[in-house]
Amino acid sequence: MANLSWKQYFDKRAEVHGASVQSSDYYNEESFFLQRNHTLGWLGELHNKEILDAGCGVGAFSEPLVGSNTVYGVDFSERSLAFAAERGLRTSSDDLTALHFEEGKFDLVLCIGVIQLIERYRAVIAELARVTKPGGTLLIETLHRRSWQRKVLRLFEKTKKFDRMYAMDELKKVLIEHGFEHIEFLKIYHPFSYVSKGSAEWNVHDRLCTSFAIKGSKKHV
Repeated sequence: MANLSWKQYFDKRAEVHGASVQSSDYYNEESFFLQRNHTLGWLGELHNKEILDAGCGVGAFSEPLVGSNTVYGVDFSERSLAFAAERGLRTSSDDLTALHFEEGKFDLVLCIGVIQLIERYRAVIAELARVTKPGGTLLIETLHRRSWQRKVLRLFEKTKKFDRMYAMDELKKVLIEHGFEHIEFLKIYHPFSYVSKGSAEWNVHDRLCTSFAIKGSKKHV
């Protein structure tokens, strides 16, 4: 779908589901909270940080970070942003390929479940890299192209949700190109609560990995 179609899609979901995590189109609430807990736990304790949630939806993913940090939320669904603002995010409707923030503003940039919806994903990553400060962290979470489960779901899912997926080594290469180092992965095996962590981008056992997060630290120039 084009960006306008996705905007209409998520505006409608926010209208129907309100502040619920279902507005962000997760498989179910249990899946969402497992994923959020694992991902935020992977990041460790964060205090007094400037954080960007790029494609924040209703703000449910980054809400636990609001109390101890300044969290900004950007999304093209203005209906979703209204709920994100209620959760304490500083919200704005913005183009992820042309953010209004200054270079090197954020200690942490999150982009959760977004790039599979965007054709110009390299332009998005370039822009997220621009607003990440040297020594800061960029974390992207998305669907795993080599997942056996995803391949099966594509046979039955009639929307475009599974049309764009990524290999771990593919995104690792892009992050390195944009000045990130110390690349690590968090591998998620839905519907199981098990996750694995490490620096290796892929092995044969990861055919069971349904989605993954990748994070890196931006080099100091």
